[in-house]
Amino acid sequence: MTARIALVGYGFVARLHADAIALLGDDVELVAVAGHRADRVAEFARERHIEQWSTDWRDICARPDVDLVIVATPNSLHFEQTMTCLELGKHVLVEKPMATTVADARAMVHAARAAGLVLAVGHMWRHHPDVTALRERIQQGDFGQLVRTHGWGVHAGWGPSGWFVDPVLAGGGALIDMGIHAIDTARFLIGDPTPVRVEASIGYGAHGAHTVDDDGVVIVEWDNGIRSLVEFGWWQPELGGLEADTKVLGTAGSGRVWDMGLPPAPDYVHCHPSMYATQLADVLDACHSGRDPLASAEVGLTALSIVELAYASSPATTTTTTTPQPSKDTP
Repeated sequence: MTARIALVGYGFVARLHADAIALLGDDVELVAVAGHRADRVAEFARERHIEQWSTDWRDICARPDVDLVIVATPNSLHFEQTMTCLELGKHVLVEKPMATTVADARAMVHAARAAGLVLAVGHMWRHHPDVTALRERIQQGDFGQLVRTHGWGVHAGWGPSGWFVDPVLAGGGALIDMGIHAIDTARFLIGDPTPVRVEASIGYGAHGAHTVDDDGVVIVEWDNGIRSLVEFGWWQPELGGLEADTKVLGTAGSGRVWDMGLPPAPDYVHCHPSMYATQLADVLDACHSGRDPLASAEVGLTALSIVELAYASSPATTTTTTTPQPSKDTP
């Protein structure tokens, strides 16, 4: 039976989801798309041969032939759109972060459970074959007892604009955009433990974002004794690791998700639609079987809770940079 999907959003991530649907073939059909600008959503629909499009996302999500809604809109819209879809009896795959506050995320989890519907969150790196391969090596004991992980969520030489740097629409900056992926990937690799302590040092404005964070580090202590360090940022001078790259250190050795030269080769595609296709296949199977998807609502809630604790531990202050002045002892 063909799964029929509605897509809310038409930006970069929405296009990846549409590509993923195409990769899954005849078992999945993208039947409708919605977005707030008529010209852009109409163009998206024409490019993807989608018959139904609208600027009213509620109409699209209420269609009786829609089984699953993918929410790929600015972060501040995730809560209302997801809750409405659940009220309409639709399964939902919502992009990360699932909401901009932990309180809203908890309400989403409760609503999905009460309705008996699947709510999955777009932590797609859990479905990358290189990530799962390292997780299997960890489970097999290749590195002994793990002590620490080091992860990256960084853009080198560039950063986003638009709603991504609006604190109201995004709910934060580079941490909630990039760091959250590295945090969740580390947690997935080490068996999804519970965070027991979160500390952070976060910079604002060092690289031009000004209104939101654009640089920082987070340290998470887990209930299994492992510590995770995550570096995140936009406009960084260099890459320490690809997005969601994670190094693990144990008593018998170390390993890394992507052990390649940086930057990667020009033809390398890091965030490939095939990863999104694997994610969607897992979510659809969960809808049919009644099990939780790999990136469940609880997974999204935990990741967001770490981000929220990190922001609270390092209050916003504007970073200013000055040119060092020579001392009077300088020749």
